[in-house]
Amino acid sequence: MGSDALLEHSDLPPEAALVLCCATTVATTARTTRASALAARVRSWDGVIDIAKRHAVLPLVHRYLSLECPAVAPAEAMAKMRTQWQLVALYNGHLIVELVRLMGLMKQAGIEAVTFKGPVLAAMAYGSTDLRQFVDLDILVHEPDLPRVAEILTAEGYLSPHIRREGLATGYFQECEDAFFAARGMGAVDVHWKITPRSFRFAPAEESFWRRAQPVELEFGAVTAIAPEDSLLYICVHAAKHGWVKLGSICDVAETIRARPAIDLMATLDEATSLGSRRMFLTGILLAHDLVGGPIPDDVVAIARRDRAVESLSRRVASRLFSGTGAGQSRFDPWMVPLRSIEGTRARMNYVVRRMLAPTMGDYELIRLPKLLFPLYWVIRPFRMALQYGPRLLRSAPQSSGPDECGDRGS
Repeated sequence: MGSDALLEHSDLPPEAALVLCCATTVATTARTTRASALAARVRSWDGVIDIAKRHAVLPLVHRYLSLECPAVAPAEAMAKMRTQWQLVALYNGHLIVELVRLMGLMKQAGIEAVTFKGPVLAAMAYGSTDLRQFVDLDILVHEPDLPRVAEILTAEGYLSPHIRREGLATGYFQECEDAFFAARGMGAVDVHWKITPRSFRFAPAEESFWRRAQPVELEFGAVTAIAPEDSLLYICVHAAKHGWVKLGSICDVAETIRARPAIDLMATLDEATSLGSRRMFLTGILLAHDLVGGPIPDDVVAIARRDRAVESLSRRVASRLFSGTGAGQSRFDPWMVPLRSIEGTRARMNYVVRRMLAPTMGDYELIRLPKLLFPLYWVIRPFRMALQYGPRLLRSAPQSSGPDECGDRGS
């Protein structure tokens, strides 16, 4: 059984505490009693819905309240939540159809591809694609196949913001994926040839994804997906890279372990240790245990608690999960969780230097240089970042104590 430590989080507003309490597929008497008490204190049910959507757990919250304590929320609030859940389910269904269709087209073209996150994570961890929010599709292909994949997606009405695609083929820039957006605005496809950027190479190697890939049955057909063991470690690394800012990522860890009790967590810990991502994995384990009652074996939880860095990092994430950009936070905060998750001074320095200075396709598309002069992009990028983020930092200086996030998707 998982921990009920979340029931002691009395410092949270009732709206956030209720979302946290209901973000699970498994009900307990203590949890349901606590959910009923919290519901009686809720001042804004729109706030509950907004928090649940923002943390990508609205389907879980709707399910828990509907099945376990249907009378505690006003009928109007439950109707709004049901409508929001139905919209999520419809959008998920659209993406699933697209995933099966696009994977089929790649297979017909002789392109080997595996998918991860999104629909397959929902199916493997939650047992239903209606219980997890996802906004896009992630597909891993071999780098030499990228031009043909781009041709297929373009022919199917998907557009990429990279107008100078030849830059991607050089392998010089930070990008590990190419985003394609549906022309009608209904979803996106992230085509990966690497799992994480060079600044954050702590996930399983792509070779293991290919070697351990397995078929997953979805509503509209089967696709090839990464194995649950690889998915679990990737979830922790990916969430650490983004600062563990969503409760949904923590639920992904808990539900993956709940749905796949045969996963050898000690073996996964050994792999994480060999990759330099031990702290990331143990942080995910501890958060899943303490916040959403993940069924983590006692010996694994004990290992996580004995690591002072993991314990400290988990407390930091838990204390700020629902605080947004409120008091006590600086614009440097999005850097701190990833930085503290990385083990070793050299690895942390590499992360900071590459994240701040390593060239991206944004630099190449701003100024197209011949390959011989590519090293100049290490000089160009700091100036571009200063122009892009400097004015915002100056405007926010009285409210914050550090620099802004140095780049986002496509920067």
